[in-house]
Amino acid sequence: MKRHSLRIAAAFLTFVVGVSATLALVRDAHVAPPPAQPGAGSGADEKVLEMVFVLDTTGSMGGLIEGAKQRIWGIVNEVMQSPASPSVRVGLVAYRDMGDSYVTQVLPLTNDLDKVYTTLMDYQAGGGGDWAENVRRGLADGVNRAGWSPGSSQAARIIFLVGDAPPHDDYRNEPDTLATTAEAVRAGMIVNTVQCGDAADTRRAWQEIARRGEGQYFAIAQDGGVQTIETPYDARLSELGGQLGATIMAYGGGGGSKGKSYREGIAATQIASENKVTTSAPAVARAERAVNKALNKDAYIGDLLQAVENGSVKLAEVKDEDLPGDLQKLAPAERGKEVEKRLAERKKVREEIVALSKKRDEFIAAERKKTSGGKAGFDTAVATALKEQMSRKGIK
Repeated sequence: MKRHSLRIAAAFLTFVVGVSATLALVRDAHVAPPPAQPGAGSGADEKVLEMVFVLDTTGSMGGLIEGAKQRIWGIVNEVMQSPASPSVRVGLVAYRDMGDSYVTQVLPLTNDLDKVYTTLMDYQAGGGGDWAENVRRGLADGVNRAGWSPGSSQAARIIFLVGDAPPHDDYRNEPDTLATTAEAVRAGMIVNTVQCGDAADTRRAWQEIARRGEGQYFAIAQDGGVQTIETPYDARLSELGGQLGATIMAYGGGGGSKGKSYREGIAATQIASENKVTTSAPAVARAERAVNKALNKDAYIGDLLQAVENGSVKLAEVKDEDLPGDLQKLAPAERGKEVEKRLAERKKVREEIVALSKKRDEFIAAERKKTSGGKAGFDTAVATALKEQMSRKGIK
């Protein structure tokens, strides 16, 4: 029985996007294609990384899930700080088995990493009374229901199948894993497998999927093997992340077409995300999230300052009713000055975050040298695969 392994659960709750991360899950048969999102491969020359984590969320996977919660921001941050500085979109597929509370839950690819992180926070290990799981459905949903963008030579599309149990190959009404893997390769995707634990039947299945998927196979500890290192800089980075979030100016999107309710909805979503992360996430995750917010040009959805800074909106063209209330009270000539003032404040906070993050990285690197050895952890496996496969797809 897999349930007895719930002792692992404490290890994985702190981790894909992260990669270096706030979402409502889209369940089973009711997933609609995701809307186009800013910064998600909209430019012909923009380099894009899309990665989908297909995660076994049954009882024995608690440790891995916790580790993913801890490290999703860090994984994404490493990618964003690479020379290519690609846009990053992350999707999630949680899978269990027939008879459990769900078979799959799908979060389509998004550049809203807060959404990814809060979805991970809501994952709890459970179910999976027998050994094999419905890997067939999980992988098929990762390939077909994750909302991949149209093909482009500038995009890397990478799947990570993560679990400790083999597929239920007696489920003949579900697509075969190797057939689904071949379909993924034809669509330009790379399929990697990450095995938690050392079960021989899982190893055979995972190795064959990775081989057919032109990806890599990794064997990690049952609990995910994520190495969490707290640093003297985490508290200040968390504080700065909160300051950065406080600069958000939710607005109606320009043109007056979306109206006050849209602005209020965006503001409520941002506030809920900030509150959930700052009150529930561990210090390490909050620190890495702050770094992501400083690096990510699309960090805040529906934010006027970000839109002006990115050049996607001109302040003078935003209708009065679409502006935040405090800007509506100002004369048009004063609005630009106020926005510039707030952008300068945001820039100052970002600069401090980036400076502290460098010191934090140095501290972590030194600590890891002291404790190196043993199997790679989940985050190390993902980083290793991404480095090679992004290069293969032309994202150096």
